Amino acid sequence: VGSAGCGKTAIIMGKLRSLNEDFAAEVVNINYYTNANMYQKILEAPLEKKAGKNYGPPGNKKLIYFVDDLNMAMLDPYNTASNISLMRQHIDYGHIYDLGKLTQKVLL
Repeated sequence: VGSAGCGKTAIIMGKLRSLNEDFAAEVVNINYYTNANMYQKILEAPLEKKAGKNYGPPGNKKLIYFVDDLNMAMLDPYNTASNISLMRQHIDYGHIYDLGKLTQKVLL
């Protein structure tokens, strides 16, 4: 938490670069035009299918997402940011939905 230009992103990026090989980091930059569909595709990109409906990072690595500028996305007609709603769905329910098959995907 801090004002614009104080180095928040630089500090986090430095920490992510210093992690050992047991961790993988994915940086997600949100802008005004990022919607839930784009955000979900970005989140799923580094994942591989594990078993059943479970998806996770390759091998036995632990994946850390750094979501930069989360509140920058445009609000929809219901005054919600759809990318924040997608993140809340995953945190609250432990899964998201496959947009093509309409089945659950558990992100490990």
